[in-house]
Amino acid sequence: MKKIKSNSDLKDIIVVLTMKFDIEQIYLNLNDPKLGSHKIVILVSNKYLKTLGELVPRITNAIRDYPDYRVSCYIAFQAKDKILNGNLFLFTSCVPERLIFKKEDSEFVLIPETFSLDKFSKKVYALRNKELQKVDEFKEGYFFYKEKEQYSMAAFMIHQAIELTYRYLGIVLSAKERIKHSIRGHHHFLQEITTMYDSIFDDENKTDQYLLNVLEDIYRATRYEDNFNVKLETLNLLEIKMNQLHSNASNIYDTVISSFEKSVTTDCKVADENIDINCEPVDVPKSNLDGKIASLVEKLKSLLPEDISVYLFGYRAQRFEMESVCENSNNGKYYFDFLIVSREDIREQVSNAQAILNEHANLSVLLLSHKVDQIQKRLDENNIFFHKVLHYKLPVSDCLNVSWSFHENNGTRVSTEVETARSKWYGRKNNALGFFNGGKAIDSSEEVVVKVSLFNQAVEQTCLGLLEFFYGYRPYQHNLNHLYSLCCSFWHFPNDIFSRSTVEEKGLFKEFVDVVKDVRYAGLSYFDWDDAYRYETQCERFLEECSKLVRGE
Repeated sequence: MKKIKSNSDLKDIIVVLTMKFDIEQIYLNLNDPKLGSHKIVILVSNKYLKTLGELVPRITNAIRDYPDYRVSCYIAFQAKDKILNGNLFLFTSCVPERLIFKKEDSEFVLIPETFSLDKFSKKVYALRNKELQKVDEFKEGYFFYKEKEQYSMAAFMIHQAIELTYRYLGIVLSAKERIKHSIRGHHHFLQEITTMYDSIFDDENKTDQYLLNVLEDIYRATRYEDNFNVKLETLNLLEIKMNQLHSNASNIYDTVISSFEKSVTTDCKVADENIDINCEPVDVPKSNLDGKIASLVEKLKSLLPEDISVYLFGYRAQRFEMESVCENSNNGKYYFDFLIVSREDIREQVSNAQAILNEHANLSVLLLSHKVDQIQKRLDENNIFFHKVLHYKLPVSDCLNVSWSFHENNGTRVSTEVETARSKWYGRKNNALGFFNGGKAIDSSEEVVVKVSLFNQAVEQTCLGLLEFFYGYRPYQHNLNHLYSLCCSFWHFPNDIFSRSTVEEKGLFKEFVDVVKDVRYAGLSYFDWDDAYRYETQCERFLEECSKLVRGE
């Protein structure tokens, strides 16, 4: 392995990652210089099984000061299973010579002593044959329907042949199958992760962009429209792209196989030293509620300055109980909402503390941070939220001993204040309806991201209006994830509309809340029409429920 930019950078990265996250092993892969960065393959503890989607952006953010390194994260036991089932990417990326960190005293073994290279090689080829057989079947279907002049069916077949080829390349090059129907999304993903991909579609070529739009329309139309036609000339152009992609895929696979065969027949030279750092085990919270709160407060005090006061303003529990002749279990996830009061601005530290606390799979913590003078000003204005939290609840930790001065109305509004708040709500509601109706009106394949972005803005405006109307609270963070979490703290129905109980649901919600950021900073975001229609339904329901809530007040 060639000497990288700075070995001290690697040490710093490992220290940062292992202090914040429970990591089993870390491997370093030097990439093609054209990509401009090295890949760090991280195998994380099995406890992140249900929260890997949330964990990856936290890890990426943790090493944002080291732009020369990109991360790929995998659950440790899943990575092991993929290798045993013939995944080349993980096998070649996680060879011992590339290991730069191993958790001390861990019993995890990625490649067991019983591992057979001969059996692995057979599984590699078996996996390839299985995936390519699916592609070939759709190719045969394409030529069959084309010959019968059933061009709409031929179009669907060619879309599937192209999609499955991209998905197989994703497995070969990243060990992750992207179950997406957007060919444009697959195309851009491969551009980002490898220089071996020939960029079958030129981003500057109008014809290629037209073909990508047609491919988007093909999948949507075959599912939602009765009459859909594709011209023979267009099919012929798509056929050329399909053949180019399949040729490129074959070359990529041959290159990967050649690299694999070379790696198992020659000795690897290593220049980097392995770095071993102890991982501190995470304390298990106490089973009772008071114990959980006390444990969280102690962790907060260790992560934040000493001179703070902590108020608990919300608590929820989600439980799964099972009783059978074989097993009894009572598992659950706990949600805690804390107000952190300080004399200085510590919002950045609070945000970091929230990310660290939320690494626990069975806990979710929402932290609000406000200074004493900010809160007193809002109390003087008869603010509902701060009166409810500070006047009617005792702090769970109080190092400031602030003597609050409460308004004579104790957060109760007079009729004129209610009407003013209602007027502001209707302003927010009109904004939300404008965004929603704008998104609903979009029905063009190349604008699906715009459609979802408008739904995002509609939900954001509704959240702001709801929090302002009922609690007079104006959040200092306007990202949708924070706003929606706040709404979930105060009302039950938001938890039902955008449920986040499973890994899949969390992933879908994250894609939705991040769409505006992704488009703004990365210029790209990928959604299928199935996604867009689902978000449309959820957004419409959220608007209706919020309107009912305000009307009933």
